[in-house]
Amino acid sequence: MPKIFISYRRADSRKDAGRLYDRLVSEFSKDHVFKDVDSIPMGKDFRGVLKRAVADCDVLLAIIGKQWLTIADEHGNRRLDNPNDFVRIEIESALQMDDCLVVPLLVDNAAAPPSAELPPDLRQLAFNNARVVRDDPDFHRDVDKLIAELHQYFGSAPAPQVTTNQPPYDVHAAISQFYRLFDERHWEAARECLAGIRNSGKAPRVFKVDTHEQEIWKALEAEAREREYDVLRLMVTAHRSPTTIWEAAQVFWQSFPDHDPDNLARFNPALAKPVRSTALSLLPKPFEWISIPAGRVTLVNIWADDETYIGKKGEKKTLPVAVFSIAKYPLTNDQFRLFIEAKGYDNQQWWTQAGWEVRQKEDWKEPRFWRNSKWNGDEFPIVGVSWYEAIAYCRWLSAVTGDVITLPTEQQWQRAAQGDGGQAFPWGDKWDASRCNNNVDGNGIGKTTPVRSYEGKGDSSFDVVDMAGNIWEWCLNDYQSGDTNVSGTGGRVLRGGSWNFNYAGWFRCTTRNWDSPDSRDGGRGFRLALS
Repeated sequence: MPKIFISYRRADSRKDAGRLYDRLVSEFSKDHVFKDVDSIPMGKDFRGVLKRAVADCDVLLAIIGKQWLTIADEHGNRRLDNPNDFVRIEIESALQMDDCLVVPLLVDNAAAPPSAELPPDLRQLAFNNARVVRDDPDFHRDVDKLIAELHQYFGSAPAPQVTTNQPPYDVHAAISQFYRLFDERHWEAARECLAGIRNSGKAPRVFKVDTHEQEIWKALEAEAREREYDVLRLMVTAHRSPTTIWEAAQVFWQSFPDHDPDNLARFNPALAKPVRSTALSLLPKPFEWISIPAGRVTLVNIWADDETYIGKKGEKKTLPVAVFSIAKYPLTNDQFRLFIEAKGYDNQQWWTQAGWEVRQKEDWKEPRFWRNSKWNGDEFPIVGVSWYEAIAYCRWLSAVTGDVITLPTEQQWQRAAQGDGGQAFPWGDKWDASRCNNNVDGNGIGKTTPVRSYEGKGDSSFDVVDMAGNIWEWCLNDYQSGDTNVSGTGGRVLRGGSWNFNYAGWFRCTTRNWDSPDSRDGGRGFRLALS
């Protein structure tokens, strides 16, 4: 049975390394899989400890994500160029061993690092045949193949099933135990319990092992993020120097890009990244950009006798989506207030020609329900705004921030809602009325809810919130032509479903709706996108 060393960077592939570790431990046992050198004795040279740990193994899996090659320290220097970098020492040691198999393992759609961009002692890694482990729904299939290849290479065999006089595996008791451990946040024990359920082959179809695994890792990621950010908060309250805070923030953002609820970018605004700059500092909370990787989405025409750019009813069109960022939450009343206070309704430069003509004719001075207490709470989504008003807001905010801020196209919106899994709803394939604000079966609350009300319940796989229910969200596209030219006057796409809709199908990620760009219905709002 081979001994396996997992080399990874926490800031680059923490989740992938953890999920891989769980699978390999289930197959090869804890005694044969090493992921972290947790304790280095006092006074010992850490380089020697790492080299001996690698020397005890038969194979080193070098997990390489998108940031593995370029990730930098707090001074902006590439970590890989530091001879004392842990990852560099681990891989160098393994490459120098004749009997150690070194396998680059590419995750998160990363490419193999070019030889010329590696330190001399690591360049052999670029020529070692790599293996790819994709994200869900392919993750476990790819790991199955990796495990089979390791067994074949080392001439080992899968661990035999041990038969004892113990009672048969009780999967229902295991599921009950898993939920208890999950609710008590005993993550390591919950992961082991979940692995047992997976390996038993007895998991009921209604118990989605992969989904629960994702929930554990999302919770672990959130806990790690908050623990580290709390340290940054302590630095601020302890009045550490701005340089110290900024350098620490740079390290934090390597692991958790764009998470900056306290606007730490203010400690060095000249160096702050554009995506982390003025939009985050200008808009009242809650506001956060979520980076969405490139992918593809399939749009479906649901209306009969409607010749759209997709086609007749039921026809589909698959389209690529480039990398972009989207607001984590729908825009709130508190955030829209800035546009009103900036006299946005009086400044024609923010409006399209058609939008300005309608604004003048209807004498719009604010959103339709701006003074109605049922709708105008600070963290409630802005409603009663037309597509024209949403475009004017985006144009104004782009001018103020210097960023290219727009409404999302419907392809972008669906990509952010549906993720890579192609699920029916942002949270999965099964309808669950408790995960969003809706009126299915007449059980709704009869109004919108603050945009954070369902956070952690109905989030998409990219952690975007409120993409089903609460409000219909304006998208950039013309519904019939798909055109994103804002000068048009045709019906515009709406996505997401609203608080007052009573059929679950309206809340699917693929459901397309539309309305006239001058509609100011109580269920109409929007969120921002960043090119």
